[in-house]
Amino acid sequence: MNKEWCNEKLEMLSLRLSGFKPNPAEFFFEPTEAVYKKLESGDEDDLQYVVAEMARHLHISPIPPVKYDWGLKMEPEVAGQIKAASPIRSIRIPLFYAGRKYALGCILAHEMTHVFLFSRGIWLDNTDENEMVTDLAGVFVGLSKLLLNGLTFMANEDSSERIVLGYLSPELIVYCYERVNALRKVLSPVASENLVPEAQSKLRSHSI
Repeated sequence: MNKEWCNEKLEMLSLRLSGFKPNPAEFFFEPTEAVYKKLESGDEDDLQYVVAEMARHLHISPIPPVKYDWGLKMEPEVAGQIKAASPIRSIRIPLFYAGRKYALGCILAHEMTHVFLFSRGIWLDNTDENEMVTDLAGVFVGLSKLLLNGLTFMANEDSSERIVLGYLSPELIVYCYERVNALRKVLSPVASENLVPEAQSKLRSHSI
């Protein structure tokens, strides 16, 4: 995928979601220290609390249940799963990610965007493209800071290997972030608030 594809899909989302969060002050779900403290605890009740806060931000009802799954093994870029049991969709996350607060935030942003898009009747027939649109839509609906903070993380303390989460490259996520911020008239200080240093560095090194 490239910038032209992103522009096309952003235009589609602008048309389909024209009334969502028109007030810039309400646009971002802010990943504060308190949010990350909940995600770091490894407790499912804390995980559910964050999901409930995200659901309120996205105007999603009912709130999807979320749990860690001992037996769930997935490719690193996937890292989460939605199960449909109409009208409720549940989220499952591999136990491997318990306590990895930034990665968890990124995973939840993707999965909750899935739930949001389902609720708005937005779905692409091509599975791979649908997943990429979901990443892009996460930026469009204000979950972008969670995505940016958790796009990459160390596989373990004894390795320099970094795992990249998501279906769009970090460069395209940053590109979409800047485009959406311009559309929403978001000021630079607000755009960089609650971003980890690595994410802030990515923003400084890319421009549209």
